[in-house]
Amino acid sequence: MKSYSIFWTVFCLLCPVTLLAQMGNRYANPVFESIVTTSGIPFSSAARVGQTSPTTLYLDFYEPSEDTLAVRPLVIAVFGGAFVTGSRDWSDMVEYCSRFAKHGYVAASIDYRLLPLMSISANSLIRSAYMAAQDVNSAIRFLKAHCAEYRIDTNNIFLLGNSAGSIAILNEIFMSNEERPSETYVSPDLGPMNSSGYDDYSGFSSKVAGAVAQWGGVLDVEVIDLDEYVPLCMIHGNEDNVVPFDSGFCFSNLHLPFFPYMYGSHAIANHLSELGIEDYEFHPFDGEEHCFYISTYTNLIEDKFDTCFHIARDFLYNHLDSHSTSVVSQYVADNVRIHPNPASDILFVDLKRGERIANIALFDMQGRIVKESKDSPIFLGQLPSGVYVAHVNYTDGRKYIQKVVVK
Repeated sequence: MKSYSIFWTVFCLLCPVTLLAQMGNRYANPVFESIVTTSGIPFSSAARVGQTSPTTLYLDFYEPSEDTLAVRPLVIAVFGGAFVTGSRDWSDMVEYCSRFAKHGYVAASIDYRLLPLMSISANSLIRSAYMAAQDVNSAIRFLKAHCAEYRIDTNNIFLLGNSAGSIAILNEIFMSNEERPSETYVSPDLGPMNSSGYDDYSGFSSKVAGAVAQWGGVLDVEVIDLDEYVPLCMIHGNEDNVVPFDSGFCFSNLHLPFFPYMYGSHAIANHLSELGIEDYEFHPFDGEEHCFYISTYTNLIEDKFDTCFHIARDFLYNHLDSHSTSVVSQYVADNVRIHPNPASDILFVDLKRGERIANIALFDMQGRIVKESKDSPIFLGQLPSGVYVAHVNYTDGRKYIQKVVVK
């Protein structure tokens, strides 16, 4: 015990203050003062309801400024708007992504295909909800394919939705091809959940570690099965007449014939309990209506948004695959040197403190391994000039990732 205390004291003296702060509080509290946002990254292309020409979908990527962590957990945020309006840069999406980035996550606010107002019908709303789920699926696969470029921990990807966005993420997670609504087979057949988006990413899994669904619902609670369940956190006001708190028609106060009958968070929670599932959270809010943290248009009510953010933050923190994985990866970053960078013919990997590696792999920007070696150096040969990503895999399971330029 004494030797451990001495080691920890020396370690603390040698480490930068910012690194120690991240190690102690990252994910539980904000540890970064500033973030970097990359806007307009194309991740999918698909046709909307009633159209034949594809629509390009984009995402905005948020990350902590000057973060040296090798891999970071990811939150994918999906906006609301009844599938006919909304945007990835609406105030709640920007605030969620910004706050999570300051807590040490990376975050992506994504587009999905919206339904033209003149095309609203009972059939088209259900088709649009399914398309939105397909677009969420596409975004997950795209970000997994580019995990090296964006330094994403693919074991810790979470979804967060608002209203229609929550419906989309619940469908994406739980709806199998056999459970697709009949409306999705009407010509043109929308295909399986993973059939949308760029073909380059078709082989990647869409599995996630958990989801936060705010005032969401499903067409049928029976789509949620034990064998496909992932941890779920639900937030819902019990006076919601847009998406029912328990069950009923959406927009029940309008009495319009084309809004579907749905099962909201209370009904889903009851179903999970009947299945014997305990790993879920249900946060009902007495007297609150739909999307209760927004006042007019997209202006946030700060205290109510804070409450919802803290629920989401704590849920994600409690469901991270390993709270220590990213910390170890950052410590590794201080004990490995990849050089020269830019490189031409040879790439060296120098280790410190007697570390041992299993292999070194070099990936291109499409996520394909182009060079692999069990030791340093890596001979680059006739590798085309460009940006690559080096993965240094340690024998104990740790990993260090760094961009490398080949000239």
